[in-house]
Amino acid sequence: MDKYEVPVATFDTETEAMMWAELLRAEGIPVVMVPLGPGAGGWGATVWRPFQLRVRGGDVQRARDLLPDPEAR
Repeated sequence: MDKYEVPVATFDTETEAMMWAELLRAEGIPVVMVPLGPGAGGWGATVWRPFQLRVRGGDVQRARDLLPDPEAR
């Protein structure tokens, strides 16, 4: 199975990304949350920073089926 991280969704806040990451994990899909934007990865508040969710290549389609449609957000 593919172990590379593939972006499947980006959310405006850490809180929203965490909620969807928990859903994916509950469905057995390992997920990595990656902070985006200026200062990403530095010290400070991350709550209002966009986050990208990444999954293994073999889990991409299943993850996308579980996540909300980007056009609906």
